[in-house]
Parts: sequence; structure tokens; C-alpha cells
Amino acid sequence: MLFEYTLLAFVLVGCTVNLIYCGVTGISPIPSSRTSREFMFSLLPQEFEGEIVELGTGWGTLAFPLANRFSNASVRAYELSPIPWFVMQIRRVFSTCTNLRLFRANFLKVPIRGETKAVICYLHSEVLGRVRPKLERELAPGTLFVSNVFEVPGWIPEAVHKIDCSFCPQVYVYRVPAKVV
Repeated sequence: MLFEYTLLAFVLVGCTVNLIYCGVTGISPIPSSRTSREFMFSLLPQEFEGEIVELGTGWGTLAFPLANRFSNASVRAYELSPIPWFVMQIRRVFSTCTNLRLFRANFLKVPIRGETKAVICYLHSEVLGRVRPKLERELAPGTLFVSNVFEVPGWIPEAVHKIDCSFCPQVYVYRVPAKVV
């Protein structure tokens, strides 16, 4: 009986913390659909080399497959919410990918290095609007930026791909614009 109460308490605390962070971040960690994930991966060259950054990695449903698929790349994934981040730490124990680095951090407050070759995310437009100036400051012009479902306010997409998925119906492809002096 003690085990059941302990487990229930653990689940309730986890759900409460997750709800608090939904308020902090403005969104719950929702995984990308398999269809949209596969489509986003198809936008990267098969033998992609360099650094890929995932912003707001949630439960790791993009980060782990991304690192497995592109083993020549270095993948950095950022998540602020502690429960999804903890789940990813557990997943990491069972993962074989050595090219994935997970960070529990607010990606708006950490530098994204200029040598990053691609950024991939599933963030709503309000957050994308807040991260846009940071990306323009810190990333090299022409860096690939792939957004699942939502557009980046103020940027003109290179392509908008409609995909056969009711949960994630489109993928936006951008290149970081040239810096304005």
C-alpha cells in the first residue's frame, strides 16, 4: 500500500511541476508527429555534418531520432521544463547515440553558437517571435531553420510544405536572413 501511495504522490508532483512549467514557458511539451518528424529530417542532407540545435526539445521525440539518423552531426537539444528533461535523461541511459547533448536551459538565455548549421523546432509563433532577434544576432546568415507547424513572425519562408498529417499539417523552411547594419 505504501508503494501505491508513493507512486501516486510522485505522479501528482510530476504533473503539478509540469503544469507550472507550462505556465512558465507558455506551452506544454507536445511531441511532433512521426509524419512531420520524418519530413523535417528529409529536408537535411542524408550525410549532414555539423551542428544541429533543437529548441524546446520536450520529451526528446525529435532529438533522439535526429541524433540517430544524422550520426555525423552534433545535436544540441534545449529544454527548460524539468519533467520532460528528466524523462530524456532516462531515455539517454537506453540510447546508443553519442552525438546528442541535452541541456536543461532556457534557450532564450543561452548563446547559440554561430557554427550551428541547422536549427529545428516545434514552437508556437509567439515564442518564435521572441527567439527571432536572438537567431539573427547569433547565427550565420543562411543557417537552415525548420519549424514544425508554426511560422516565424517577420521572416519570409523559403518554403512551406503541406504534409498529410492533421496534427502537424505544415513545415516551414527558412534561412536566417543577412544581418542588417
